[in-house]
Amino acid sequence: MNILGIVMKIKEKMNDPVFAKRFKKSSQVVTSIPGLQQEVMRILQISDEKQRDAAIAKLPKEAKEAVMDIISLLNS
Repeated sequence: MNILGIVMKIKEKMNDPVFAKRFKKSSQVVTSIPGLQQEVMRILQISDEKQRDAAIAKLPKEAKEAVMDIISLLNS
């Protein structure tokens, strides 16, 4: 999925209060770590699940949990 598609999907789902709360919490973790925001956008664009999992595995523990939560939110 391209960046514009990701942004549009997030905007659409932000109407759901449960999604908005979880997304905000996870995105705060992502924005608190320098450079992680760009890395997350890169990871979200990876279509091959094995490559995406390998990229996520390289992240720090807290960031990994936040990224996995964001991905699960977007896929739900």
